Amino acid sequence: MATNEKLMERIEYRNTEFQLLGILLQYPEKIDEVADSLEAKHFLDPQAQLIYDILLAQYQESNQISRTKLFLKLKKDGIIKNPEEMIERLTSGFNTVDELEPTIDIIKLNYQRHLISKAAERLQHLVDKTDLNIDDYQARAQEIIFEATNENSSQQKHIYDMEEALLVSYEGYLARKSKEGDLGLHTGFISLDNLIGGFKKGHLNVIAASTSMGKSAFAINIAKNVLKREIPVAIISLEMDAQEIVDRMIVQEAGVNAWKYSQGETSDEEDMRIAKALDNLHKLPLMISDERGLNVAQIRARLRKFRAQMGGLGLVIIDYLQMIQLPEDQLHNTARAVGQVVLQLRNLAAELDTPIILVSQISRSFASRQDKRPVLSDLRDSGNIEEIADGVIFLYRHAHTSAAAREKAIEEGTERDTEIIVAKQRTGQTGSVKLYFENEYVRFVDPENLSLEGMIPYEGQ
Repeated sequence: MATNEKLMERIEYRNTEFQLLGILLQYPEKIDEVADSLEAKHFLDPQAQLIYDILLAQYQESNQISRTKLFLKLKKDGIIKNPEEMIERLTSGFNTVDELEPTIDIIKLNYQRHLISKAAERLQHLVDKTDLNIDDYQARAQEIIFEATNENSSQQKHIYDMEEALLVSYEGYLARKSKEGDLGLHTGFISLDNLIGGFKKGHLNVIAASTSMGKSAFAINIAKNVLKREIPVAIISLEMDAQEIVDRMIVQEAGVNAWKYSQGETSDEEDMRIAKALDNLHKLPLMISDERGLNVAQIRARLRKFRAQMGGLGLVIIDYLQMIQLPEDQLHNTARAVGQVVLQLRNLAAELDTPIILVSQISRSFASRQDKRPVLSDLRDSGNIEEIADGVIFLYRHAHTSAAAREKAIEEGTERDTEIIVAKQRTGQTGSVKLYFENEYVRFVDPENLSLEGMIPYEGQ
């Protein structure tokens, strides 16, 4: 932009900001409305920003503003060269109260343009760097753009009176009645879906268990069930690589022994089932990131990229929490740092408007209890997950708690039994359901699904 154009633009936004201050001094009762819409940062002229700060301080102290107090403050502090001229400038013109709202909108727009302009400068500086790889470039560039454009999303309506709130609530109810609203993303396990009603958009749902309970397998199982309805899924895997994830989906879909599949020892009949599974899976809308050691900013960048590539996201799975890289300046307090990560991921779910499943380990505190079923307090070593998450689901397989328990379960034929414990659900019920874990296929099955499938007649019947 040419120098003269920049100068004219600066004069224009300076005049707009001082016009707003003049309106405030003429109609001091409007300070509530302005304070709810504008912060001092929105003023680009330093003097206008300073005066607005003083008026806000007056308002916070006495619930009113005064031009006399403003003048005395400016004169006492000597922060503006000619306070008399400034007060004269602010009060000499006449502005109607009708000009207040459009003036606020112009100031917001100027501030947004300023942010984008600064982002462009930062992007140019980023281009000049030579010590970054492609992923770092993409992550930092998306973060810069997100910071510059997120101002608008923070201005969305978040304050309602009773009439507005009732209207929004009733519209949501009607949408659900007509099956057009967010009824929740079904997991594909009928028993669990009947209990929780599915995962809601914008919610963070934690699937947690101790080691070897099958939490990653359960998450992948849910992903496959969702994918088969042609709903886009993104998996951020910080432990398994993409091939392992897809191998599990193939084994689950084909119903072949996972060990034989991994060793290339499947039969001809099993190979036919594998070929059919590949045909069923190959066009499903899935994106996988299997790079380890990502931080939240990099995860956000990947997911925003995936959403753009697939035209939307129906489900995100992050496996798993304890593998996310923490900020170096917070490593002295790991629990607090992990809590901040969980909060950022919950905010990310809202930003993407999609459910996020976050897989997590639990502490070993359960080992000393007689009843080893996990409870919410078992998450406390991993930050305040139980407070932040919208839903928490535990996996519990009694047969895996001890050698004696496993031996008894084998005798009773219950070694596959897995208790799915819904310990927290912000918009649904809590409770538990029973699934079976088929170890050789690395998959979970629902007795209710099996019962329903058993009612479907074979072809030719």
